[in-house]
Amino acid sequence: MSNLSTEAVDLHPADSPVAPLPVVMLTAPGGSHPIKDDLRQILALTADGKLFISPQHLSDPFVMSFMDQLDHKEIEFEVVHASMSEIKALYQTSASTDLKKLAETQRQAQVVEFMGDAHRRGASDIHIVVSHDITRIKYRLYGVLKEVRQEKSNVGREFCAALYNSMCDVSGDYYKPHISQDARVSRKFVNELGLYGARVATRPLVEGPMMIMRLLYDDTSKTTFEALGFLPVQIQDFKRLRSLPFGLNLITGPTGSGKSKSLQVNLNELYDETGGTRHILTLEDPPEYPLKANQSPIYPGETWNEAITNSVRLDPDVLMYGELRDVESAKAAYSGAMTGHPTWSTLHTNNAIASLQRLIDMGVPQYLVTDPALTTGFINQSLLPVLCPACRVPLKEHTHLIDDGLLARVKDLQILEQVNLLGEGCSQCRGLGVVDRTVIAETLLTNLQFMDVFSQRGASAARRYWVTEMGGITKISHAIMKIAAGSIDPRHAETIAGPLDFDRQLLELSHA
Repeated sequence: MSNLSTEAVDLHPADSPVAPLPVVMLTAPGGSHPIKDDLRQILALTADGKLFISPQHLSDPFVMSFMDQLDHKEIEFEVVHASMSEIKALYQTSASTDLKKLAETQRQAQVVEFMGDAHRRGASDIHIVVSHDITRIKYRLYGVLKEVRQEKSNVGREFCAALYNSMCDVSGDYYKPHISQDARVSRKFVNELGLYGARVATRPLVEGPMMIMRLLYDDTSKTTFEALGFLPVQIQDFKRLRSLPFGLNLITGPTGSGKSKSLQVNLNELYDETGGTRHILTLEDPPEYPLKANQSPIYPGETWNEAITNSVRLDPDVLMYGELRDVESAKAAYSGAMTGHPTWSTLHTNNAIASLQRLIDMGVPQYLVTDPALTTGFINQSLLPVLCPACRVPLKEHTHLIDDGLLARVKDLQILEQVNLLGEGCSQCRGLGVVDRTVIAETLLTNLQFMDVFSQRGASAARRYWVTEMGGITKISHAIMKIAAGSIDPRHAETIAGPLDFDRQLLELSHA
């Protein structure tokens, strides 16, 4: 029998955000104790005798059976409590040797190295910016860019070439630093890194090329609207829109605002609410997150119109189209909605009301956009960094850190005592001062009167009607709630959402 310890061991020492991880995983594919994929999500056995288990699965019969097998083989082990994401990271780290075997050159191996590092830190993007003398590599962590590495200029160019030419799926093309290019990282690399996908975009700058890589995760830590940061009334608005038998609903916001994640949560909730009895069909270019749906990519050479025409022949109950990028995809989404199906998609806009004008500007006929039986709902959102509870500092003791205008706006709101500011960083936040990101949003369920105000008096009047007559909550209002709760730095809120008195300005202008 083994000496089993059930005492939890801290996987993350205080002086390091990520403890050194063992290389040899006995429960990995090909290991001495291979297990099924489902069990690998909640359990990992390393060569140093540590059995990492998700705490909520300690009594899982398959986990207990595995421990019994180890006892029967007289293999000693120590139980370590670890989250599912930490267990996933263990397997990803152990796969680094296999990744290096995939890398054909030293530069590929280095690219794999910092991709893995960025993933372990939870970065959403990697920036490779090449100038005359130096290459800077930055990660976007919780919405904040942080420089993590510098290389010589020629090394950065070689990184870009190695990544694009030999690690991406491209059709007969090669890396050209003097033009803009888009690509997707090959499946064999993203699978080994534990990512759902990775997109690459390049553009020439004055001093050299720039390459941005968006890392796509299947983040299982946030599976509800509450976890994302939506208000209860906004969650009810989502539920109302999911209950409608037809209509187009758009989740909107700037780049990197979490639109696709909210769409994933929404469609998965729809699936759960209906017990999987409705056929949810997507058309995406490309798929960004796994969904409880039949996900279909736009294949090379296929137009949106062709894909839409085909999709409505596949007996769907709910349609989801990826981002509306141009007039073709926008009109195609309306064509799908006009067939009588509830339809969901995403769009780049600054606020919920602006989505109407954006669709019209894209070329969708106004009579379609302003039909409340067809255009049924808009959600607009942004993401704000969440302050580290361990090192954030109270504004009332550090008023000198913000400008006089912002201080006056905070005082005018009478929330000075509750507000916190970004701290210097600590071990708990990896020196960033922030630990997460949270949604600020506005949800608009259209009706005939609202559409009439928009058509006759414009977007400003429609916004005022939405707030004063329909009880609309703006992103600024939502941000102020979170600032007053002490979790958001007002400087971050004003940078991303606008001045804290912006609503007053807009509503007064529309009233005039």
